[in-house]
Amino acid sequence: MPASSRRDLLRLSLASVLSTLVRPGVSQARPTGAAEMRGLWVTRSWMTTPAQVAQVVDDAQRHGFTAIFVQVRGRGDAFYRGGPDPRAVLLSRQPVSFDPLSELVGRARAAGVQVHAWLNVNLVAGATAMPTAAEHVTVRHPEWVMLPRPLVPTLLRLSPRDPKYVASIARWSARHTATIEGVFSSPIPEGAQDRLNATIDHLTTAYALDGLHLDYIRFPSPDFDYSRAALEAFRAALIPELTPKELQALDARAAAAPLTLVDDYAARWAAFRRNRLTHLVTRLGATARANRPSLQLTTAVWPDADHARDYKLQDWSRWLRDGLIDAACPMMYVSNSSTFDRQLQALTQQPDGGVWPGIGAYKIDADEAARRVDVARSLGFSGVMLYSYDSMTGGQGRSSTYLATLQRRAFRTPAVGQAGASR
Repeated sequence: MPASSRRDLLRLSLASVLSTLVRPGVSQARPTGAAEMRGLWVTRSWMTTPAQVAQVVDDAQRHGFTAIFVQVRGRGDAFYRGGPDPRAVLLSRQPVSFDPLSELVGRARAAGVQVHAWLNVNLVAGATAMPTAAEHVTVRHPEWVMLPRPLVPTLLRLSPRDPKYVASIARWSARHTATIEGVFSSPIPEGAQDRLNATIDHLTTAYALDGLHLDYIRFPSPDFDYSRAALEAFRAALIPELTPKELQALDARAAAAPLTLVDDYAARWAAFRRNRLTHLVTRLGATARANRPSLQLTTAVWPDADHARDYKLQDWSRWLRDGLIDAACPMMYVSNSSTFDRQLQALTQQPDGGVWPGIGAYKIDADEAARRVDVARSLGFSGVMLYSYDSMTGGQGRSSTYLATLQRRAFRTPAVGQAGASR
C-alpha cells in the first residue's frame, strides 16, 4: 500500500474511533451568550481544612470571580471521596469524613459561584518524594510510568516491578527539574485510560460540578514515553500497515535495537502519541458530558499551539476546532507585559469563544493583572483565568489587598454581557 494511502487509512480509522466515543445526545457545542468567565485557579494547598475552603469561596464571591477551578487531583491523589486514587497525604490530619470537594461545592453553590474540578492528568508524582500508598498509580501500575528515552539503555530491560525502575525515573526527573515537572503516567496504555475514565465517571456522578478542567494533559517532551507498554502499543498499531515479511524484519532488528520501530517511523510515532492523547481527551469528555450534559470541559495548555502540538504532543487547537473541549486556558505565566500582549494577540487566531487566557498573577502586581484582564476583553475573549489564589491571598483569615485591587480595577461590574463579543 502506498504511504499516502496508509496515512489516509490511519486518519479515517482515528476519526472512526473518536466518533464512537462521543455519546449520542450529548452536545459538543460551546455555550453562547454566557457571562464572562472569571476563573480562579485554587491549588490543593488551600483544600486541607474547612476554614480554608470557606475562605476560598468567600474571597471568590467577594472579589468578583464567577468560577473556582479547584485542584482535586494533584499528584495522583484525591481531595474528594471515592474513586481509584488514594486520599491525599495533605488531608492526613483531617477526619476521614472531611470531603474538601463536597464542602466547596456546597458553599460555592450557595454563593452563586461555579466549581470546576481541576485534575493533573498525567503528572502523578513529584520527583523527590515518590508515593507509597498501595492504591497510587505508580505503585499499582509502574508499567504505566512514562520512560524518558535517555533511560532506555538501562531500564527497558528491567521489569517495571523492579524497585529500581520507578526509582531511577524519579532520580532522573529530579536532575531535570528545569524542564520536567515530575513523574508522569502514560496516556498510551488502554488500562491507564480506563483508570482515568473511572475517575472522571466518579467525579461527575458524585459531585454537582459545573466543569471539568484537565491539566498536564500532555507529554513532558518528545523524549517520552519509551516504556515497554508504549512501544508494544505502537507496534500493534503498525501491524495492519506492514506485510508479515516487513514485520519480521523489523522485529529482528528491534531485538538488538529496541527503538528501531519508533526511529524508522518517527513521524508516525509522534502522530501515534499525539492521537492517543486526543483519544483520552475525547473519552474523558464523553464520559463527563454523558453524566452532566451541561458541564464545561476545559484544558490548561501551552500558549503556543504549534509548540504544544509538536513538543508536548498536545494538539489543543484541534481539540477546540473539533469541539472536544469547550475552552482552552493557555498558561501565559510571563512577567514581561509586551510578551504577554504578543501571546494574547496570537491567540486571536484560535476558534471564537474557545480561549480563556491564563494570567500568571504570581509574577505580576495586581495593577498589571487588571491591565491584562482589560486587554483580553478589548480583544474580545470571553473570559480570563488567574493563577493562582495562593499568590493573591492575604493568608489564612486575612483580607487580600491584591484581590481587592483586582476587583476594583477589573471585576467591579457583574460578569454579564461580556461573552457576547466577537470571540
